[in-house]
Amino acid sequence: MTLLDNTFIPAKINMVKEHSKEILLAAIIIFLMAFGVRLINLETIKTNPYFDSPIMDEKYHDEWAQEIATGNLFERTPFYRAPGYPYFLGLIYTIFGKGYFIPRLIGIIIGALSCALIYLIGEEVFSHKIGVLAGLLGCFYGMLIYFDSMLLTVYLEIFFCLLGIFWILRWSKTQENRYILIASVFWGLVAIVRPNFLIFVPVFALYVLFHFKKQSLTKRLKTIGLFVCGIIPFIIMVMTINLIAGKDTVILAWNGGVNLYFGNNPIADGSSATSPEINATWWGGYRDAIVIAEKAAGHELRPSQVSNYWFKRGFSYIFSQPFAWVKLMVKKIYLFCNSFEISNNQSIVSFRGFSPLMRLPLLNYGLIFALSALGLVLSAAKKRTWIINLFILSYAFSIVIFFVTARYRMPIVPFLLIFSSYTIFWIIQKIKKKDFKKTALAVVVFIAIFIVCNLDLYGSHVVNKSSIHVSLGDRYFEKGNFKKAIEEYKESLTHNPKNTDALNALGDTYMMIGRFNEATELYRKSLSVVRTMDALCKLGIIHSMQSMVDSAQYYLNAAVAHDSTNPEAHYYLGMHYANNRKPQNAIHNLELALIHYPEPQYTRNIHYNLGKLYIEIGRLDKAKRHLLEAGVTY
Repeated sequence: MTLLDNTFIPAKINMVKEHSKEILLAAIIIFLMAFGVRLINLETIKTNPYFDSPIMDEKYHDEWAQEIATGNLFERTPFYRAPGYPYFLGLIYTIFGKGYFIPRLIGIIIGALSCALIYLIGEEVFSHKIGVLAGLLGCFYGMLIYFDSMLLTVYLEIFFCLLGIFWILRWSKTQENRYILIASVFWGLVAIVRPNFLIFVPVFALYVLFHFKKQSLTKRLKTIGLFVCGIIPFIIMVMTINLIAGKDTVILAWNGGVNLYFGNNPIADGSSATSPEINATWWGGYRDAIVIAEKAAGHELRPSQVSNYWFKRGFSYIFSQPFAWVKLMVKKIYLFCNSFEISNNQSIVSFRGFSPLMRLPLLNYGLIFALSALGLVLSAAKKRTWIINLFILSYAFSIVIFFVTARYRMPIVPFLLIFSSYTIFWIIQKIKKKDFKKTALAVVVFIAIFIVCNLDLYGSHVVNKSSIHVSLGDRYFEKGNFKKAIEEYKESLTHNPKNTDALNALGDTYMMIGRFNEATELYRKSLSVVRTMDALCKLGIIHSMQSMVDSAQYYLNAAVAHDSTNPEAHYYLGMHYANNRKPQNAIHNLELALIHYPEPQYTRNIHYNLGKLYIEIGRLDKAKRHLLEAGVTY
């Protein structure tokens, strides 16, 4: 060994150490910046009525997590949705107690860590400068800020996905098996949060087989095996729970068939998680999916069979109407690339009204999509980007095959930010080299993509202001702020006077404060627009409260006739019978309410009233069972 060698090796070690310190420092700064921005946003949205009154998927996660925190670990088996996030949220409730600030705070911490990971991946694939810019873009990207504060799966999906890709990139650089095993663990975790990520597993296997042809087949198969080995335990764990506790062979969750049908049917719009034959509310849609499948089969079905029924209907449409389906897929691909953010829980537009930070002209999806599309092409020669490209393409397919909303496309956003940063530095470099021809061509391509991504070719950029105000009114109603609820419902009706949800909700509010005549008028007006179970039930309740027994009976019977599988209709009819000393009729309808999949928070009330009614008729054995289900010691 020469003297030169002896001085070169320590110098190289020092350079590596300095570089590692630079990376660590940059990651910490980006994390702190991202956390600070998100904390400001979290503090400002405390006045948002949705903050402590979640809806749709947030509500479902919240209720499920509360059950988990109280020890009911397997109450909702077999799992309708992947259990990863609800159990994570349940753990938070177990440690910190029920509340909405701490879970959202933990969400923004994880979101800030994801921004640091964006930097690390950008630095790993391209350069320190590109990584820093990508991380900074992540700090201020509006939809990342938005979803990090929600009780939704998005921030966990992104975090685990970024960790998985980071360690895959490390493995591709060093070929150390430990890195692929670490990556597989994170991919197993993200799979039980959102099963769509499993589509990447066969894609990764093909990547290893064909990209590393110089390696022996044995070594390539070993790599694939290690990646699969880290994922399988998570799948087996969930499948076992479904089999033992839920008594059904569901791999992860059984909502796949329903979602496939939502996105692939003759009247699908490519972005809605519903269809005319299925109730648009969360629990109503869940119930209808089961009821319709069982009605078609002529007998009770296991959840896996319900899912299979909807899979068959979805695929039947695809294969029977291939040209219509291709046309629909083109639309969904366009919606996936489009700048407009499609809400499917709390309205994003409504959220901005409570978040000054979100009202700032922050980054637009159409902008980063256009920049990143260019970056994908410009960096195509860099083989280390191929694994990211394959993930983006495979994951995007897993979304458009179902339906497109803002949150479902979020896991590719961090990678779009990295490629956007690459494009920006590429243009700067070409300008410095005075290569104006290539610069001009790149800018023209970018502008063309940007324009197309911001067009509204399918009329999807419409914001339903009437529905937004109904939802806000509902939140105030839940809080007992009836004055604000009335204001929101009336505002909704200024945008759409025939919105039956607004008419019925305003009627509900008037009924709560004793303004029965005004409530009755609103329900009747609602029925003149369209006949609904809700309006019929509420008219029956008002008449029952006013001791108008016959007319109450008429409206409640009409409600049951209109929607015979709706538990709410049977519940109100049953309580009407109970109040009028007809326990047998009351029991019959309350039992029907139970078998028609009522919302979990109402089930206890149904059991309690059944318990009292069975005591009334001397059936103490049944009374005891229902009272125990209601949580009452008998």
